[in-house]
Amino acid sequence: MPFIDRDFINDLPNRVDIVGLINKRVALKKAGKDFKACCPFHEEKTPSFTVVPNKQIYHCFGCGESGGVIDFIMKYDHLAFVEAIETVSGESGISVVYDQTAKPVDKRFERYNKLMSELSEFYQNQLKQSAAKKKVVDYAKNRGISGAIAKRFELGFAPPGWTNLYDAFKDNHEAIQDLLTMGMLVPKKDKKDDFYDRFRDRLMFPIHNTKGNVIGFGGRVLSSKDNPKYLNSPETPLFSKSKELYGLYHCRKHSRRIDYIIVVEGYMDVIALHQQGITNVVATLGTATTPAHLQVLSRSAETIIFCFDGDKAGRDAAWKALKTSLPVITSGLLIKFLLLPDGEDPDTLIKSESVKSFSKRVEASQTLSSFLFDHIKSEVPFDTIEGKTLFLEKSAALINLVTYPIYRQQLIEGIAQTIGQNVVQVEKAIEQSVVDEIPSFNADDYGEIEPPYRPIQKNIVSARSSSMKSLMSRMISCVINYPTIVNDPESSSVIEERVRNLPKSEVLVELIRYAQVESDLSKGGLLAPFKPKERVYSRLQELSVMEPFLSEYEAKEEFGYTLTAAEKYYERKSTKASILSAKTHDDEKLVMENIMKSKANPVSKK
Repeated sequence: MPFIDRDFINDLPNRVDIVGLINKRVALKKAGKDFKACCPFHEEKTPSFTVVPNKQIYHCFGCGESGGVIDFIMKYDHLAFVEAIETVSGESGISVVYDQTAKPVDKRFERYNKLMSELSEFYQNQLKQSAAKKKVVDYAKNRGISGAIAKRFELGFAPPGWTNLYDAFKDNHEAIQDLLTMGMLVPKKDKKDDFYDRFRDRLMFPIHNTKGNVIGFGGRVLSSKDNPKYLNSPETPLFSKSKELYGLYHCRKHSRRIDYIIVVEGYMDVIALHQQGITNVVATLGTATTPAHLQVLSRSAETIIFCFDGDKAGRDAAWKALKTSLPVITSGLLIKFLLLPDGEDPDTLIKSESVKSFSKRVEASQTLSSFLFDHIKSEVPFDTIEGKTLFLEKSAALINLVTYPIYRQQLIEGIAQTIGQNVVQVEKAIEQSVVDEIPSFNADDYGEIEPPYRPIQKNIVSARSSSMKSLMSRMISCVINYPTIVNDPESSSVIEERVRNLPKSEVLVELIRYAQVESDLSKGGLLAPFKPKERVYSRLQELSVMEPFLSEYEAKEEFGYTLTAAEKYYERKSTKASILSAKTHDDEKLVMENIMKSKANPVSKK
């Protein structure tokens, strides 16, 4: 995404109607009251909130909130800075000016956004007009979905039949191609230029980004005999399930304050809680929680509460969320866990007990440290010496994932207190648990490995982050996000050759080749050939999340530094292995001579 021009940002507040923007929001949430009669932030009834139009500022003498129009939109709509700029501009009829030196906005995305909005309207109209609508309406009523909530979430209906969507757009060739790109149409294997609808006979849930644009869909079957129960849009240029959260847009729009955000497992859980007035809730989209999800959530609230079913699947999901959270925790971020009674989910529980009772459960949710210790205790015979030893070993492996020093130290002290040891002994055990090789690519459980992306420093590379698999993961992340960094005609062949000489580089070599064949591949297109290899494909999707985000130039630099670091790492490993394999003095002498020759005649690296 190009950077917004700095001069435009500075000038924007002078060009907007601050009174109109603020009044619009207050009128929506305060039933038309004059914004000067109360404070939008703390609901003060006395006229303590004022706006000074000529100075483009607001101030509340009651709670002390003050600032300009951008500050107001950020706080009131719970938006990030760039999102606030775009929102103010859009509502004021002003076109955003982007940095002219940055990559221009791809016009295709405007077309994709318009198309997805039209699809949402198409499905909503089908819910009202389709001859087959009775069963979906009955289903919604049986699940307790009110008309108001259906309208809020723009629910729709994909009617039965293979070509309803295709028939609606078949006369527009460009739209058909865009529908294929958006994954809404699927090409038939046996017939060229013939397609069928991905979603059929399903209750449709539009998925919105934080700006409110529809970027994908989820569909729920209406009969227990049909499978899969839930079907989501595939990865597209607009939609990546590892980054998006269902309901985040509605959470920001309909919540007065967001002291915490509840993360649940499904669409219906979000809708059921909204219907009961609990609006600070989101759901992952058929995937485990990722670092990208946590980064997005932490910008909206300082407390994140994972709420999962009490069955084994729910506990496993909570445990994975915990392990994903450990490297992401920073100052001011609190993560908690709420496991519901076995056989219950938020949708069923909120209907069987009062909102007050459910809220009490939320307030009593476990802290991350408490959940961590309790979970490990349940896996070992804790009352024995051997059990406490296992507890320490399992805890140590997780402590090593924590990057926030203060929290790491607090966890160490918590372990020491739990097993009755002193802190020094626990710290020694944790140091001993660090191994030379940290699995980072072909791993079965993401939660036990390094985060998908942690930028390497030019001169400081820790022992842990410099393992070959870690370095390979970094390079893969750069290529997935910016394929153009490896298809420069002058250096592409050299890069491929250098990578091929590294051990276990097959996946990266394949990615480089795909990127070189077609320079304008999307992430989805680049990863598509790996879909048959489920574990590899899943890992590549995780590595596609670049946190923190880098520009294309920075990613190219990062790739170059990392490739050089990987070569040096492999060289050291090879040298050490050669020395250890020498059995006689003459062998050692020969090894040393070869090492000296290689240093005197290094391979040219561009």
